[in-house]
Amino acid sequence: MKKYLLLLFTVLSFANVMAQKNTDVSFQLQGIVNIPTYDSTNRMIYLTYQSKGQAVLDSTVIKNNKFHFKSTADVDVRATLQFTKPNTSPNALADPNSLYLYLSQSIVNINAKGYLRKAIITGSTTNDDYMVFKKPYLKIDTALRLLGWEKRRVKPEDTNQSKIVDAKIDSVKNHKLAQLSEFLSADITKPYAAEALQMYVSTDGSAFDLDKAQLFFDQLPKKQKITVLGKDITASLIKLKQKIVTINILKNVDFFDGYAQTVNNSVPRGVTRITNSEYLYQLNPSEIKQIGNNLKVKVTIKAGCDNYDRIGRVTLVVMPKGEKFDKEKGEQFEILRIMTPFMYRSRHPDHIPYEAQIDQMISTIKQTDKEMYLVTEVFGTTGAGQREVIGCDGSLLTFNVSVDLISDKKTTLSSEKAISLLSYYSLDGKDKTAGKNSKEIEFELSEDTKTTVLYLISSGHGAAEGGEEYNWRQHIIDLDAKEYIRIDMNQDCTPYEIYNTQPNGIYFGNISKERRSWCPGGPVPTRVINLGPQRKGKHSIKIAIPDAEFEKTDSKYLVSAYLITQ
Repeated sequence: MKKYLLLLFTVLSFANVMAQKNTDVSFQLQGIVNIPTYDSTNRMIYLTYQSKGQAVLDSTVIKNNKFHFKSTADVDVRATLQFTKPNTSPNALADPNSLYLYLSQSIVNINAKGYLRKAIITGSTTNDDYMVFKKPYLKIDTALRLLGWEKRRVKPEDTNQSKIVDAKIDSVKNHKLAQLSEFLSADITKPYAAEALQMYVSTDGSAFDLDKAQLFFDQLPKKQKITVLGKDITASLIKLKQKIVTINILKNVDFFDGYAQTVNNSVPRGVTRITNSEYLYQLNPSEIKQIGNNLKVKVTIKAGCDNYDRIGRVTLVVMPKGEKFDKEKGEQFEILRIMTPFMYRSRHPDHIPYEAQIDQMISTIKQTDKEMYLVTEVFGTTGAGQREVIGCDGSLLTFNVSVDLISDKKTTLSSEKAISLLSYYSLDGKDKTAGKNSKEIEFELSEDTKTTVLYLISSGHGAAEGGEEYNWRQHIIDLDAKEYIRIDMNQDCTPYEIYNTQPNGIYFGNISKERRSWCPGGPVPTRVINLGPQRKGKHSIKIAIPDAEFEKTDSKYLVSAYLITQ
């Protein structure tokens, strides 16, 4: 019996190797098209396929609206069928009416009564599987086109609505990326994996991961890499790498229960664990030098054993040159605040991307007489997850977190200056010095400014009945004791519904009708308020939330604010 099993294993292994080599096989392709008689003279149809590792362009004349091809090809490499105007060669850009298909050792039939790309294909099981693979992405692309039209209808001055639509678009793109990533992780050797990877590389959602795209490409079968499609993917990856600089602050770092005793698990080099839910990284001069004209911070949260919505944030802490990190003594700038979704770790999407454009901080980070630290905090607990999530019994793992700074490679000098006002301040109504539910901050400008911009992050918390978690409140901003602006701090949660993979009391029914100051699975918006030019000297800003019910519901708003002057 053992000999038989060994022989069977050897035969299967040899068969698998032969399948990977995939020698060419004979194929036949025949079809019917519907070209009008007045336009049918000398019409050619072209077939591109791969044979002996090389791309082959074949052609034949269409006679009586019928055509036929017969040759040998690698049927696991995508073929392209295309016809063009008389006396022209195929050009996908000039005539995009192309049909992608997979050939077979049996006869493959094409029936194209209208557009070639809408033809009915029979006779190839690989092609049948390919069509099943493509179907959900056709729906996703339709949704993106509809959102693109919605975006074009937004008035240029309506920046708030523009951000809402952008978030919806990003949400759909990230859903597409999650599905493609899941497919590529499981089926990288499928004949149409290269096309799936091309779709992944060309989808610019915030969840796009260049390192993951490169890893997928490395895992593609060799014959897929040398195809025209494979070469296109290679060129796209090279272009992205030439354009983008990514500085890894945290790379797949495990966060643990914030209520538990601090764990002693190892952390990556350069990373310091402050607590189970808070980690520190210092930017070095060579990393800072790489930062160009634009900069964004990206946080990726992967599900662990905390299946409830939690708060997280990334804070830049600036210290004098040569001084060790001291959060309380440093200048603090919260650059991104997030809320984790209700997520069940075995369901997809199982990781959530958050991004914030922080170009305004480039000048601050590039100060040569300062030390730059980034603190990442994502608080969580596994008290419920240990009972409710399969495989989490006894686990303290809340989330797995990655943080990146992403920039281009172009650098110009900037004269912007940052002034820290508040960092994660708990506005809970107890301090009445500045009036009801208010906080006043004084600051001084060393010179007249051309522009002064206020960056504000605020989210309400308090889960008791009527608590501020369930509300949004108008914020009133006073500048130098005069009311300057009122801000509606509500947020549309619709774009973040897909990340909430565990049933909960927020995402049900029509979520677009329920406005909150924050959404599970979404970033807390950073509000940008242009205060205009300001005179040198002392000034004050007051932030008031008069309608909030703090003491009655044991609630608070967590407020961060800073100025950028020029």
